[in-house]
Amino acid sequence: SLDLTKRDLMSLQGKTDDEIRAMHDALIQKVKDLGGSAGNNKLIRELGWDEDDYWIIRDRVVDLGSLRRYRARGGAVAIVPPPVAAEKTVANEQEAPQNFECPQPVEPAERDLYEPVATVLRGAWAKDSRFRHHVVEITASQGRRNTGGTWTRPDIVVAALRVFPFLPGKFFDLITFEIKPSWALNVTAVYEALAHRRAATQSYVWLHSADIDADAEAIDRITEEAERHGIGLIVATDPNDYNSWDIRVDPSRVEPDPEVLNEFIALQISDGAKDELAAWVR
Repeated sequence: SLDLTKRDLMSLQGKTDDEIRAMHDALIQKVKDLGGSAGNNKLIRELGWDEDDYWIIRDRVVDLGSLRRYRARGGAVAIVPPPVAAEKTVANEQEAPQNFECPQPVEPAERDLYEPVATVLRGAWAKDSRFRHHVVEITASQGRRNTGGTWTRPDIVVAALRVFPFLPGKFFDLITFEIKPSWALNVTAVYEALAHRRAATQSYVWLHSADIDADAEAIDRITEEAERHGIGLIVATDPNDYNSWDIRVDPSRVEPDPEVLNEFIALQISDGAKDELAAWVR
C-alpha cells in the first residue's frame, strides 16, 4: 500500500489503518455504484464524509491506480480501467449546484469576479489539482507599480508545489488567470493569457457566462483559439461555485526560462508570498 504523509496522518487522526482501508474501499465501491465515474461533490455528499478526509482518501486511491481524475465540473474520478459508459456518465452529470444564486440583472464588473474566483482557486480547485502547497494572489490591481506592462500582468496568479509518490523531487508551477466577464467574451483574452505564459508554466482564460447557450458562439471561438495555443479555458456560470466551473481546455505545461520566471515572481507576487515560496524550496 501507499504510505500516508505526515500531514495526511494528522488529518486522519483517530482513524485506524483498518478504518482508512475501509474508506479506501468505500470510495471505490461508491464510484462503481454510481456507474463507474462521479463528481467529487456528489461523492462527498453520498459518502457523508468530512471534506478534508475525502480529498486525502481520493488522492491516495488515485496514487494507487484504482481511480483516475476526470475532467468535469467540480472535478471527478472514474474507475481504472473505466467502463465504456464512464465518460458519458460524467460528461452528462448536471448536478444542480448547492447554494446557486441566480444571475443578477446587471452583469458583474470584471473586478467583482476576482475575489470569488480566487476563493475557489484557494479551496476546491487547489484540492482537486492536488497541490501540496499553494498561494493565490489577485495581481490585476497594482496601480502604477511596474509589473512589466499591461498584457504581462495577469488578473490572478497561483504559485503551487506538487509532490508525486513515485517521482523524485518537487514540482513548482506558476499558473496565471485572465478573467473575463460575460460582456467581454472575445479571443483577445487568449492572446493576453499567451503573453503571460512567457513567465508561467500554465495559463488560463476564465470566462463568466450567465447564459452559456446565448454565449455559445463566442465561447466556441475562444475554445478553438485556446486549443490552438495551449491555453487553458474555464467557463463558469457562478464564480463562487466550483461545480459550475466547466474546464473546456486543459493548458499545456511549459518550462519558462528560470530567470524570467524568477523575475515574474519578484514583480508580481507580494513580499509575504515570496517568503512562503522561498520556504518551499529550502
